[in-house]
Amino acid sequence: MVIRIIFFDVDGTLKSFNNKGITEAVLQALQALKEKGIKIFLATGRAPYAVPKFEGISFDGYVCFNGAYCYAGKDIIFSKPLDKKDVQQLFRNAKELNEPLVAAGESEMNVSGHNKILEEYLGVANVKYPATDLDYFKKFIEGDIYQFMVSGGPEKDNHYLKDCKHLKVARWWQHAFDVVADDCSKSMAIQKVLEFYNIKREESMAFGDGGNDEDMIEYVGVGVAMGDATDSVKKVADYITDTVDDDGVVTALKYFKIL
Repeated sequence: MVIRIIFFDVDGTLKSFNNKGITEAVLQALQALKEKGIKIFLATGRAPYAVPKFEGISFDGYVCFNGAYCYAGKDIIFSKPLDKKDVQQLFRNAKELNEPLVAAGESEMNVSGHNKILEEYLGVANVKYPATDLDYFKKFIEGDIYQFMVSGGPEKDNHYLKDCKHLKVARWWQHAFDVVADDCSKSMAIQKVLEFYNIKREESMAFGDGGNDEDMIEYVGVGVAMGDATDSVKKVADYITDTVDDDGVVTALKYFKIL
């Protein structure tokens, strides 16, 4: 087996929800991959300005906004903002529900109001909740928006997406979710990355744990589900490794003799 590129989800995969960094074992594994010439990418729902930096390792590129924006260095490999009509419709739907939105653009995010759940949601990525300025928010969402963050469980999905033609839910947390373009996914972005580097699909590998990782795990040559991944992710995975707290990334890399 020849693996030339590996995509890693962040929260629950590379790092535990219980800490801000990665373990020494995972750090050493990532460094070893780089030394072998294997490209490493983060594949996350986070915005480019919210991706974590881990001391001792640099990634070759990033898949952000659940696939809507990916880049390597100064090269933007793929960019797909949300449909502008859908953006305005989602805003109207949220107002009807009396719920605030977090809107994420390429270089900043803004909010239409305060919400403790969304503040906690952003806190997972160590992002400070922006100050509310509704007038600025209305102008902001007239530009390119790549993702919304919304509070609520699955029972609210249809209310938020009412009359939106090109949006879908990407969920990895039970109390809040991301809204992204319906034709965007981590797997689609990975396809663009593979084309960019002229790497075959069977030469790719991915690690994930949440619902927004499912298509990525299924698409790549070798898909690895973390030990505490959702059942849907485990179902499509080629291998189920240990949990993130037990350095499951390292376990799988050794199992496949990549390390």
